[in-house]
Amino acid sequence: MSSDAPNGGAYRLHLRISRAAWIEAGRLGRWRLLPGNYLYVGSARTNLAQRVARHVRLATEKEGRRHWHIDGVLLHRYARLVRAEALPGATECDLAHELLQQGAGVPIPGFGATDCRTGCPAHFFSLSG
Repeated sequence: MSSDAPNGGAYRLHLRISRAAWIEAGRLGRWRLLPGNYLYVGSARTNLAQRVARHVRLATEKEGRRHWHIDGVLLHRYARLVRAEALPGATECDLAHELLQQGAGVPIPGFGATDCRTGCPAHFFSLSG
């Protein structure tokens, strides 16, 4: 997805799962995430800062309406948002491809990438260490 407006771009959410957690991922079903570090990449055509702020709010308050796959992770009691980064002008698929080249794992195929047009297996990754 390209940035269509000056305030659009991509973002990264760095997450830590402290205990094994069952996650509801919409039509993708229910998946078990093992303890560890995860990274989600997303995008916003406009209002990038507001999108990131929404994710931070969900992760902090642990309540809110689920709209995207990542919301199921952010709302989980064993998930902690470690860091959120807004990257104006970047694309989520470029970030995803970089992570795959670095050896990141795909814990839930299709997660966050149901509208992807570049063939990303997911936009949610498990990281070693």
